[in-house]
Amino acid sequence: MKKITLLVLFLAATAITTAQQVYLESGMSSTSIEYENSQGTGLENLHATNHNFMAIGYKNQLFTKNLQLAIGLNYAGYGAIGSDEAINNFMEWNVNYAGLNLGLDYTLFSIKKASFYLKGGMSAAIFTQGTQTLNKTVIDLKNNDDFDTLLISIQAGAGLQHLISDKLSFYAQYLYGKSMDTAKGDATLKFKSSNVSFGLLIDISKTITKEDAAK
Repeated sequence: MKKITLLVLFLAATAITTAQQVYLESGMSSTSIEYENSQGTGLENLHATNHNFMAIGYKNQLFTKNLQLAIGLNYAGYGAIGSDEAINNFMEWNVNYAGLNLGLDYTLFSIKKASFYLKGGMSAAIFTQGTQTLNKTVIDLKNNDDFDTLLISIQAGAGLQHLISDKLSFYAQYLYGKSMDTAKGDATLKFKSSNVSFGLLIDISKTITKEDAAK
């Protein structure tokens, strides 16, 4: 499965070179973890932690001018921090995933050079590295069945795009995401994230003029 995912990521990266619009994006995520054991008991006193993420990809019009398809690659961190007061335990998770994103942007309205859009999508990501800290003990999560697996997430949100020139746009967006269960067996493990990001959208279809093409 991992080899297939890596192949898809490579093909997507190759496709970026022929895209109509390329985007570069970075931002901050507030992430948390939902965990329940096989008896349905969850971990209490878990709090969200902040992580950085970055993305690169392409966008192109789909069917109508208001609808755009976005495909890209991203690298994102997830985690949580908490304690168990009953046994005086400190717990912290920090994990990173590299993924392939697929999304749709729908422009609701435009005012002069600004446009407001809704966004929805999904991502498939593979574990790259991560640790769990229990009191003063740090545990490498590589080869851990619950974390070192394919992470499938669904995202939804909205954004604002502003045209800087005929080739360049700036955008800011918010996305809320939640993953599918990654735990093995009867336990449940899900990741939640609230992402605020900023990006540049470059229209590379206009980088070659008609005069250049005729030469």
